[in-house]
Amino acid sequence: MKNLFKFGFLALAITLSASACNSSQTENNTADSIDSTADASIDSIDASADAKTDTIDSASSAAVDSIQN
Repeated sequence: MKNLFKFGFLALAITLSASACNSSQTENNTADSIDSTADASIDSIDASADAKTDTIDSASSAAVDSIQN
């Protein structure tokens, strides 16, 4: 859970720094940058959640197997 917050904060920091560096460009580029960073954050969160779900599933399967044997 801590990693999710770290990735979210990192994505926000990168977005803000990118928008500050490109202040002379149009607002569309900033919006695109924010959207792509948000998408990357969502993908990262989904991957982390999937990995944790897989870990829990394998642990529960191992527990069931040990009980049955």
